[in-house]
Order: sequence, then C-alpha cells, then structure tokens
Amino acid sequence: MEENWAPEEGAGQGLAQHLHQEGLAGPLRWLENCLRRAAEDREEDGVSHPVPLVPLTEENEDAMENRRFHTLLRQLGLRPPANEQESFWRIPAALTPRQLRRAAASIAHHGPDPSASPQDALEPPRCPQDPAPAEQLPADLGSDSESEDPVPVPSPMQSGTKRHRELDSEDEDG
Repeated sequence: MEENWAPEEGAGQGLAQHLHQEGLAGPLRWLENCLRRAAEDREEDGVSHPVPLVPLTEENEDAMENRRFHTLLRQLGLRPPANEQESFWRIPAALTPRQLRRAAASIAHHGPDPSASPQDALEPPRCPQDPAPAEQLPADLGSDSESEDPVPVPSPMQSGTKRHRELDSEDEDG
C-alpha cells in the first residue's frame, strides 16, 4: 500500500454497520473519537505525526484482534504495526484532518444504540493522547464550547423532588 493512499469518502461504512450489529459499538465509538481527536490535533498544531491506536479497555483490545475490525482499519487508511518493534496500529501522518473527519463520519453509527448507556453519550471513549479527566474538568464546568455564558445550575430548592418520588415508587413496584 502506498504511503500517500487516502480512503475514499464513505470508506468502511458498510463494514462499520456490520461490526456495530456484531456488538462492537464501543470500539467503533472509540475509533471514531480517536480519528476526530487526531484531526483536531493536526489542525491546532499544524503538524502531522503518526498516532498509535492504543486500546485501553479489554473491549477495545478484543476489537483490535478482530480480523473484520482490521479490515475496517485498512479501509479507513490506518496502518498495522510495521515491524516487531511496533505493537499498535497507527493513524498515518499522511492523512489530513479532513480525511480523518470523513473516516470518523463514515463509521459513526446513525440510529439508536440499544447497548449504549446514557453515560456513554455524555463521555466519549478516551484515546491515549487525550488529557486526563482532571485536566479537562475546569474547561467543562461552567460553560459549553459554543458560548461563554454560564450554564444555569438549579438550586437545591428546584431539584426534581417529584422525579425522586417517581423513581422511588418504581423501585417499590419491582
């Protein structure tokens, strides 16, 4: 495979859907997040370095050993370990931020995910190059990335006591 090979638009879309149905939704979200993060880093830094895909969970590790997942990685333009000194697949330096975003979009799942918990939607899977959660905390606390206006926080008086009662009564029924 040539070093300057780039994935076609929509590359991997069909295979990603199959992998999603096979229960690999988590690893697909992790991969999508890694691709988007690499695109952001390349835009901010103006420099491209190969980025290793380091699976930090058992679920992602298992996916990285899956033959069909490997096929998807190749379709997206990622490269396997080049030799015995490399352990991880890499996002090549040659892929542009636009190509990375296109690859991420092609594997994004469009539709309800019955296996995803609400927590998954709030917190995307982490990539090894992401800062630790403690480093992110101050930026996330009082405002969103779109505006600098503080986000209103309900006072204890306004907290949903009715919701509490509803949840409590459900517990008693079960």
